Amino acid sequence: STKLEGGGVTCIAPHSSGQLFFAATAQCSTYVVKYDTLAAELRSTCHSTRIHDVVYPAGYSELFATSSKQDIRVWNARTCAELLRVQIPNLDCDCICFSRDGRAILSGWSDGKIRAFGPQSGKLLYVINDAHVGGVTAIACANDPERIVSGGFDGSVRVWRGAGGGRG
Repeated sequence: STKLEGGGVTCIAPHSSGQLFFAATAQCSTYVVKYDTLAAELRSTCHSTRIHDVVYPAGYSELFATSSKQDIRVWNARTCAELLRVQIPNLDCDCICFSRDGRAILSGWSDGKIRAFGPQSGKLLYVINDAHVGGVTAIACANDPERIVSGGFDGSVRVWRGAGGGRG
């Protein structure tokens, strides 16, 4: 017996070699599993719900990020391999953008907060609390690297000072 991450197993397909089989999960992960050892190798992933946003860092096309229900994912643009996943259970990530210097992924969430994460580590860098009532639905970095512009479910647009989070 082996346990696969990504929800219940929805499909199993034997490989013609007779040495392994493919297994797919309810959360859209695909594994290759060896019969003899039951060693599972994750081969592909994707969002299992609609994608809210797709963004590339300024001046860099080797990777991109997507946002969806409960997560942000960073992908290799050439191979489409998932490089990083940031998850916050029970919240929707409605919008994302890369900071102009590429040192942060800025994100807007259904709880009204703006969160910044490290693009390589996924580490939480800072939070702007109470950015919008009802959720942050749009986010962008101004040409000035010190300002973030956000829009909310409440219809408001706000300008913020970078990592400090104060209104600009």
